[in-house]
Amino acid sequence: MVAALKLSDAINRKRDLKEAESDIDISSTDSENDSNNSAEEQEIVNIDFDFFNGNKDVDFHALKNLLRQLLGPQESNKLQLSPLADLILDSPTTTIKTDGQESDPYCFLSLIDYKSHNSSDFARYLSNVDTRLADFLKSIDNSSHTCALVLSERLINMPPEVIAPIYNITLEDASNALGNGKHYDYYLIVSRKFEVNVDADDDEKAGKSRKRVKTSEIDYFHEEDRFFERHAKIHFDSESRKGLISSYVVIDHASLVKSIEEVTEEVASW
Repeated sequence: MVAALKLSDAINRKRDLKEAESDIDISSTDSENDSNNSAEEQEIVNIDFDFFNGNKDVDFHALKNLLRQLLGPQESNKLQLSPLADLILDSPTTTIKTDGQESDPYCFLSLIDYKSHNSSDFARYLSNVDTRLADFLKSIDNSSHTCALVLSERLINMPPEVIAPIYNITLEDASNALGNGKHYDYYLIVSRKFEVNVDADDDEKAGKSRKRVKTSEIDYFHEEDRFFERHAKIHFDSESRKGLISSYVVIDHASLVKSIEEVTEEVASW
């Protein structure tokens, strides 16, 4: 049986697997100027977001689509997405839906046990991304430390209020799966950023006329990645591929929990 939690309670409450379903209300606002551009009006949209375990009967194709979005067209072609979606559904995974358990997820977060699946296509892919990841994973193989491979993606307009609850719920599910209150020692998080082109003035020489040039800035699809990077043991980004940048973070458990707390505080201040 699956459970849905109220978002306002999800941070502090344990998932009750005997609870059928309860709604959570999140209000998002869109502001626009009136016809005279003299005042701002807000439109409030109430949407119920429910948290569910991954559902093998429903979520497979939606997860594949979200994986393609997360990895981008070039990197997703290097992976077998069907086995990866199956692996996600066999691991502690939380989804967010708006129309009941049988609907497609708008968001997912999965923690895949690395040591149990170190021969998987996904683990081999990560080992070939960069020597820093290869060396890190080799150190996990040769030690008693544990590591979760973290995959998470959501529709771009999902409110940031869902970040902390979905992490806390999935971390608790992973702890229950490990038993005896254990948690993973490390988390290898695969994410993405995007390149923003900006017009800027360029002064070639004093007294000369200025010309407009294109510069690039990097922005985040996942707001939480800013915090993960601050506390990362390892962090690096790929080169931009048509404006899309793959991002890799290795972070220990205490730093992950601290990052989630910082995300919660930041979002509450908005």
